[in-house]
Amino acid sequence: MSDQLPLAMSPGSMLDGRYRLEVLLSEHDGARFWRATDTVLARSVAVHVVASTDPRSPAVLEAARTSARVTDPHFLRVLDCDDVDGITWVINEWGEGTSLDVMLAQGPLPPKRAAWLTREVAEAISAAHAQGLHHGRLNPEAVLLTESGAVKIIGFVVNAAFERSANGDGAAGTAPYGVISDREADVIDLAGILYAALTVRWPGVAPSALAPAPREGNRPLRPRQVRAGIPRTLDAICDRVLHKEAAQHVLPIETAHDIAAALSDYVGDPAAAAPVDVPSMHDDPEAMPAPDETSTDLAAGPAAVVEPVPAPEPESDPDPDPDPDPDPEPDPVADPAPVSADPAPDPTVDPAPDPTVDPDATMAAPPPFSPSGIELIEPEEWEPAAPPPPFEAPVARPLFAEEERRVPPGAPVPGDAADQAHGGWPFAADEPARPPYGEEPRRRIWPAVLFALLLLAAVAVGAYLLYQDQQDADAEPAPRASVTPTTAPPILVTGEPITIVRAGDFDPEGDPPEENPRQVPLAIDGNATTAWKTSVYTQAPLGGLKSGVGLVLDLGSQQEIGSIEIQVIGTPTEMEFFATPAGLDEAPAELADADRLGAITSAGPTTLFRVEPATTTRYVIVWLTRLPAVDRGFQGQIAEITVRS
Repeated sequence: MSDQLPLAMSPGSMLDGRYRLEVLLSEHDGARFWRATDTVLARSVAVHVVASTDPRSPAVLEAARTSARVTDPHFLRVLDCDDVDGITWVINEWGEGTSLDVMLAQGPLPPKRAAWLTREVAEAISAAHAQGLHHGRLNPEAVLLTESGAVKIIGFVVNAAFERSANGDGAAGTAPYGVISDREADVIDLAGILYAALTVRWPGVAPSALAPAPREGNRPLRPRQVRAGIPRTLDAICDRVLHKEAAQHVLPIETAHDIAAALSDYVGDPAAAAPVDVPSMHDDPEAMPAPDETSTDLAAGPAAVVEPVPAPEPESDPDPDPDPDPDPEPDPVADPAPVSADPAPDPTVDPAPDPTVDPDATMAAPPPFSPSGIELIEPEEWEPAAPPPPFEAPVARPLFAEEERRVPPGAPVPGDAADQAHGGWPFAADEPARPPYGEEPRRRIWPAVLFALLLLAAVAVGAYLLYQDQQDADAEPAPRASVTPTTAPPILVTGEPITIVRAGDFDPEGDPPEENPRQVPLAIDGNATTAWKTSVYTQAPLGGLKSGVGLVLDLGSQQEIGSIEIQVIGTPTEMEFFATPAGLDEAPAELADADRLGAITSAGPTTLFRVEPATTTRYVIVWLTRLPAVDRGFQGQIAEITVRS
């Protein structure tokens, strides 16, 4: 049993002549937690005390000094610690607010709020883990939301030291998670914070006053099995931490940084998900109406009327019927924001006419366009301007003079008096008349050009024959009889094709849980030139965001399948195949609802997967787990799927 504290400790007692004890908040195995007043700075502080002779005393002082190394603002800082007059005490910041366990007494939090809160805690724990420190007792009681909407974490490192029993046991690593380290315990408790915020049940390692999560064997049930309507993304994050052995088709989450990153993708803008105070934590930010952006300031005058230009429909998308929803339990969808009947005014258009401008003077100008591509309404009186006059035909300028002889201007003509005075023109007077341009040059030039071309051709042929002789001399001759064309072996298919009644995109780990649903009919339309495409991801294994994505095929009734032939665009494409159990006519909502048939990697455009032994099922899932490279990243494309008996 722990050593007892001095009996003189009571409300009004002073520690170190500075800290006056006010209210005893809790007591555990000889350790006490007080709210006190720092009489020097006139502020409230939290005080943990234990007897100096208690076996935990050295660990408590060491934990206080260690926790002071982390300066993350989410942690309530250690302000002071000492061992005086037979008492070991630690002074922490005082946090005004409401702990998570108290908030959950009113019910679970909306998914966006739960994800935001856990993300804030995960980022702080990740910073502590980077310095080799661990909380050790992370539970809903240790997570505090202040009156201003900020998240604070109570008892970092110190709580674990205080709550260990006098004989030193109680460390992390007990059932049901087996022997684990303090770091692993923090990660499990982080997922437990998210789990508790969604279900009001606690699955973590650290003790908590919340009701324990229901379990199947030694593992907690998934959040969606405890409470309906939880988004698949958050359900998958909890499952990848708390039940990572069962999640064979996904990578487990093993660090606080991974949890923070996964929740950041789901939360999006943290400012939009953050509450303004404690009561607003139970308000769903996704259900709040967006501010009306179409309202017009009356002081600015009437707004110009605009007409949006409709975007063209994609050519590759047919006009299919609404896709079947493979999930019988849809997630709640936030109410859409109200839309005003009047379109928003274009900020680039002056809403009020200028009385000093004559409108008739500008009628010849073409209608303006806004930078956003919205065409403004044209005035009814506007007429297009007259076309510009045609260009004048260019003056014909001969390349050569028409005279037989070209004499420079001012030069004496042969035979005249000026010629005699200047010593005569350089050409002799008896020079024969030159033929018209083009006749004599052809007779003189073409034979030489033809001879040069023939000479060059002969040289080239000789050089090529000499090169071939040298190549034949260096290489060993191969018998022609052994040369046979090589072709890929044909894919041998057996069985009759089974009609695919319907197909749908299958993205249970996405948020929203859909992946280009309008393109799905292209994968079963009998045309290999059209395809259903996934989104473009930054990594081949779907960016690490989820284990895969694919299509679910409805065969209409229970059918015995023997093979699945799939045509993809781009290699290599890694894929797995699943089928719902025999006799089950309910569409699968997640991979756990189907049995895994096997996996294959495409080495060419057509891949045949044989189902051995043959399986009776109604729903088949084609699950892409690794995508081929494209220009902007990685993308999977399924052109055709054929299921055979």
